Amino acid sequence: MSFRSLLALPIAAALFAAPAFAQDAKPKLIPGDLTATVTLGTDYLYRGISQTDENPTIQGSIDYSLMFNPGIGVYAGLWASNLNFKDGNEATIEMDLYGGIKGEVAGLTWQAGMIGYFYPGASSRLNYDFYEFAGKLGYDFGIASLSGGLNYSPDFFGKSGDAWYLYGDAKVPIPGAPLDLALIGHLGHQWIDRNDRYGTPDYLEWQAGLTATVEGFTLSLVYADTDIRKSECGGGRTICGARAMFTVSKTF
Repeated sequence: MSFRSLLALPIAAALFAAPAFAQDAKPKLIPGDLTATVTLGTDYLYRGISQTDENPTIQGSIDYSLMFNPGIGVYAGLWASNLNFKDGNEATIEMDLYGGIKGEVAGLTWQAGMIGYFYPGASSRLNYDFYEFAGKLGYDFGIASLSGGLNYSPDFFGKSGDAWYLYGDAKVPIPGAPLDLALIGHLGHQWIDRNDRYGTPDYLEWQAGLTATVEGFTLSLVYADTDIRKSECGGGRTICGARAMFTVSKTF
């Protein structure tokens, strides 16, 4: 059975459970938690690089999780977004399937799983589809929550070979501020075996900004940038450069 088929099984189960999610008064068809999220944004950045040619994005996801005792469980999800690679409309949609195990030990959260990235409609000769193994740790210190992770792909986007991605995230609530206002920050480094095929050198990317919650909607405004020079970005494109980005999302 293929990797895509393996991940599709828990996703199918989650989708089948959607009616139970929509009507809380009725018994759940399956145990666990099912959520759906919709996001609108001024851009879609993947590790600091615009995937929509610096244009707005609409994204959606459905996530399923089931926790066991003591403090360990499984998760699966499906995420999708619009795209614009300037490739003659070969790829206009990205769909990610993911799943794995997760848990908590003495306040330390962890998860380990796989992510499959698929680009329906794109020619197979482009070798866009790829997958990653992913691990993540997190801890909430009260004054700040920190998390970090490491992803590895044996054959990254565009058949660019081995790739590693190391990242860290921080969220610092502002005491006494309304709307759950918090400072957020992110730092990541992408290593790629065949940089010529990917279109960039190995690079750093970062974000800093604010997040708030208004009537159940999560709003974020960040400044994002990379250390990729324009001449190193896909033959001189601007999609690797600095930008301000605003997103609004709602989880149901």
